[in-house]
Amino acid sequence: MIAGLELHGAVQQGRFVGGDYYDFIKLADDVLLVVAADVSGKGVPAALIMAEVRASTHLLASMRIDLENFAQQLNSLVHQSTDKKSFVTFFAAEINTTRQSLSYVNAGHPPPLIYAKNEVRSLAKGTLPLGAQSSLPKLVQRTEEFLPGTMFVSYTDGIPERTNLRGEQYGEERLFEYVRAKAHLDSEPFTRQLFEEVKDFGEGKDLDDDVSLAVVKHLTNS
Repeated sequence: MIAGLELHGAVQQGRFVGGDYYDFIKLADDVLLVVAADVSGKGVPAALIMAEVRASTHLLASMRIDLENFAQQLNSLVHQSTDKKSFVTFFAAEINTTRQSLSYVNAGHPPPLIYAKNEVRSLAKGTLPLGAQSSLPKLVQRTEEFLPGTMFVSYTDGIPERTNLRGEQYGEERLFEYVRAKAHLDSEPFTRQLFEEVKDFGEGKDLDDDVSLAVVKHLTNS
């Protein structure tokens, strides 16, 4: 899709129809938009809200507006079209391979992870989820380097909140360790093996919540 970037994403549904969503949208030959979102609640209502968010995301992406405006307009849509008890965690990033940069906004979504130079760290938490208020307070676009050899991993809370039979959560620490140990893999086996590990952690329990990943690797030989 974008020269120099390797992409893979997947959603594994829980026991109910859910509202997890990720997307890769090509904005230019050297610019990729990565979106991840998760609707509160489960079932058909959550799925319908996410369908609306997805359609609006594609429309706004075609307008090439800045990420702060992008998130504010989506927030207005969700706030006006839901019962105010529903909200959507939302993350959007523009990866520019020419500038070797990643610019992003975060509205209540679990902060994605960055693997670079043998270290794993989280991006910033950001502001409130979409729909919680009529406007997103203190929404800030942040930008940082995205050099060859860097991996980006976005996930939903179904991964760290996965529990085993003793009620113990998979947790962020295990996720960090997985990324550190498996960052050498291509994005598809990286995603597949993490899903397998999270499923096995549950010791046979069904997934209570959806789990989803969106992974981008900036290839060193590009």
